[in-house]
Parts: sequence; C-alpha cells; structure tokens
Amino acid sequence: MIKTDILVIGSGAAGLASSVYAAASNQSILVIDKGGVGKSGSTVGAVQMASLGHWSDSEDSEYAYRQDIHESGRGLSNRALTGVLANEISARMEDLLHWGLKLDRNEQNDILVSSTSGHTIPRSISSKKGKTGLGILQTLTKKAKSYSNLETWSDVITLELVKSQGRIVGAVVLDLTENLPYLIQSKAVILATGGMGQLYPITSNPAQATGDGFSLCLEAGASLIDMEQIQFYPVSLIEPRSLSGLCMSFHHMAKLYNSKGERFMSKYEPKTMENTTRDKLAIAIASEVEAGFGTDHGGVWIDVSENIDEVKKQFFHEYKLCLDRGIDLANQQAEVAPAAHFMMGGAQIDSNAASTVPGLYVAGETTGGLHGGNRLGNNALSECIVFGARAGGSAGKEAKLNPLIPTIIPLQTKKTEDILMHISDGGYGSERSYECKDQVRTIMGGYVGVVRSTEGLLQAKDQLITVQNKLKNVKITSSNGQYSKEIIDYIEAIHMVQTALAIIESAIHREESRGAHYTIDFPAQLIEAKHAVVSITNKKLNCRMIPMEGEEE
Repeated sequence: MIKTDILVIGSGAAGLASSVYAAASNQSILVIDKGGVGKSGSTVGAVQMASLGHWSDSEDSEYAYRQDIHESGRGLSNRALTGVLANEISARMEDLLHWGLKLDRNEQNDILVSSTSGHTIPRSISSKKGKTGLGILQTLTKKAKSYSNLETWSDVITLELVKSQGRIVGAVVLDLTENLPYLIQSKAVILATGGMGQLYPITSNPAQATGDGFSLCLEAGASLIDMEQIQFYPVSLIEPRSLSGLCMSFHHMAKLYNSKGERFMSKYEPKTMENTTRDKLAIAIASEVEAGFGTDHGGVWIDVSENIDEVKKQFFHEYKLCLDRGIDLANQQAEVAPAAHFMMGGAQIDSNAASTVPGLYVAGETTGGLHGGNRLGNNALSECIVFGARAGGSAGKEAKLNPLIPTIIPLQTKKTEDILMHISDGGYGSERSYECKDQVRTIMGGYVGVVRSTEGLLQAKDQLITVQNKLKNVKITSSNGQYSKEIIDYIEAIHMVQTALAIIESAIHREESRGAHYTIDFPAQLIEAKHAVVSITNKKLNCRMIPMEGEEE
C-alpha cells in the first residue's frame, strides 16, 4: 500500500502538466506510467502546436481561434471548454517559455508561425525543429524534478480505480518489473493515459495507446461522450511497413492521386482540394479505396514534389525519415491511407477537468468535448497543456480541502481479484493475449473504420464479446518476479475490448453522419447536434443521446 495526496496516471504532456501544476499546491504528488515516465505516449512524436501569444498574427484572437474549433467540431465542441483553451493557452505558453522551452525561429529570428488545415489564420508554432512534443516533455520533466513533493514511478500499469463513499480515492496497480500489485490511496486522481490507436491495425500512435483510460473511467462509473468520434489521420504512410502510420503533416501542400492517376479531391472539396479538415480528407480517401481506385496496399498516392523545399523547411523530420527508408519525396510519390490517430471523444469533463465522478480529474486525449467531431491540426498539445494545468490546479485545491486520505478502501474489487488470480494461476489457459489484441485490431479495422454501417457495427460488437470471453482463458506462463509481455498484453487486451465496445455502442446510437463518424446507413447530418453518452449501469454498457444545452459559457 502507498499513500499520496494526488495520484497522476500517465506522463505525457497532459500528465506532466497536471503534476507540475498540482505540485504547486504543496500536496504530495505521485506520477505513474506503464512505460518510462516522461518518455512514453503520443506526445513524443507531436510536430507542432497551435497557440496564441505575442507572436500571433495581428488578425488572430481568442474569438477567431474558438470559431475555427467550433467550425471544425461539427457542432459537438463544448463552448465552455473551447473558451478555456482559447483564453488560457497564451498564459500556459508563457509558463513553458519561462521554464526553458525554446521556439523555432525563421531567418529574421522571429518565432516561426505556420499555417495548418482548418485554421483560418496561421497559429502553429514549433520547437526543436518540428519535435515540439519532445521539447515540451523535456521542459515539463525538468520542472517536475524541481519539486521535492513530486515523485515518479515507471513501468506500473493500472488495473482499476477504487472508490470509497462514491469518491475516487486511488487505484490498484501492478508493478511490471516484479509483477506485484499495489493499492495507491489518494485524495484525488488525475487520469492522463492518452488515446487508443492500438485498437486499429494501422495507427500513428505508439504501443502504449491501448485505451486504458477510457476503460478505467467506465469501470469507475464515469461517463464517456462521443466515443464514436475517432480521427483517422488521412494521409499516413502504409509502405514501407517500418514507417506504417507515420503522419504526412504536409498534406495541405501536396496533391493526392488515385490508382487511375486522378487528383480525386476535385470531386469532394473542389475549392480547398487537399487543404481541408482531416475528417473530410479521410472520408474522401476511404471512399476512393472503397470504389476500387486504391493502390496495391489499399491507399492512394501523395505527391509533394512541387513544394519539396517548403516541406524540407517545415517538416524536415518527416522528410528525412522517408528518405532514410528509401522514399525520396522530391522525386517520387508515396502510398498513404487513413490511420487511427486521435480520439476526440472520451471522459465527460467540466471546465475544471473534473469527470462525472467526484475525486476523478481527466486531461488530454482521454477526455471528450473539446474537439467535437474533428480535431483541428496541432490542437492536441494545446489541450494537454491547458487542461493538464486545469486538472492539476483543481486536484490541488480539492486535496487541500480533504485533509485526510481515506483509510477504509476495498483492497480489491471482483475485477481486480479476477485479474490478479488469473495472472498468478493462468498457466492452464489455451488462448494467447497477443492474439486477442490482434483480433481486436482486425475487428475494429474491418468494421469500425472511416466508413461504417449498422450491420458492420453489430457484427463487430458480437465478435468483440467473443474476444472478451476468450480473455477468461488466456495462458500466462511467466508471472514470478519478472517483466512479462504476456501480462502486459493480457491487461491491455482487457482495456482494449472495453474501450472498443464503448466506441461501437456510441457509433450504433449516432444515427447520422457527423464529424469523423460516417455511416452509409445514415449519410446525412441531423439538424440538432447531440452528445452520445456511454456509461455502465447495473454492470451493463448503455448509451443515450443528450442535447447539448447548458454548454454555453
């Protein structure tokens, strides 16, 4: 058993931002991560960040920024959340600069500000020549180390959040280096576990993105909103396999062609062509492939040769990666297709990053409501920093109001007990956990991709329940005092199936095409926008559609 005032689960930009701002409250902070603290998750690969600051275009403003988010969000963006982002991003950027973050500059030594699809005004900045996520992680890690009341713990996976008298008061975790379970008791928990791209066969996400946070929220009684809204990065490499899922961030500078040599975006977005939002571009590419006009590997061709000098200047990291793997973008086309990239849905939060369960705060990609039906490019890091700060500050205040960590906490629930029992006595099973994970990816890729149908969603639901049952019979051969991939796969597979079922339940109930959710059975967008809210009631997953009233500032 371990006691801390505030437990932070996840250590990407959202988790580290949460921990740093929480630490300012002088409460004890413990940051845990199933990988290396400050070194795992999607933040590491983030290229740019949308922002406001003294470098902003003279025509830019909080209002303009918010309008772009709402236009992109297809009616599902929460106005209270967009208001917080636009109002506070400038101050949070100043904090980062004060802590040591260096921004990229142009030849005139001015801060480099770039245009990004969906933003009507250039507002994307970068650090470390396009390795902005890495720069922010290094800055936040350095700041975190300056606090004596902040501790970190790597290689520990969360099994379940625990409650006492209706409040979240900690978590049961497993130390992966020794396969030993711990109960962490706390006054508040901040969940910042990132996304769920690993539920799909092709993704831009790292191996850790298995949807753990969404599953943990559901089991704890929290509500998830708009889980059907998954952003597929429209132009991600599919060949060579070693770069599968790599985002081509410069698609707005490129031309896309189908297998017939047609620049097909003229059919879908004749005014903006490739310089459009990600949802529209992904649907167009998927439609071309579906119609039989795809490449041999199920994608389309991207050609950026006309703007290669600008690509080298703004996206050198991506250009160099391709060149190192045999793709010379200056002289040849590359095969691209949509890849699971970002979850717009997630835990329902208020403007203080509080979930629907007392004591639980959520930040970053694990939350829903800000981006709505389509995330604007480069808004991911912005969300992590602003709402990480909000979550940390809110949890710090709450911890101060709760002077004692609860002493009466159930050591285990039935779920945790079942997991731990299976880990210690799973040598007789016949299923393999890594195969269950692969089955989830096959199901989600086949039925819950860019283009969906009700029949396909129902088939996916049935097949996932079959996988869920298989997990009860998983074989675990190594569980004594060592880092076991079998155990990690087993726990992650449990989270993956639960998250996948939530996505499907939400998708089935959204009987329209809105944002990233496109279904051939309901191709039109309804006049009234509603949230799809998923929760567990009486041990059963359910979804209800609710109006978006009460979300004005």
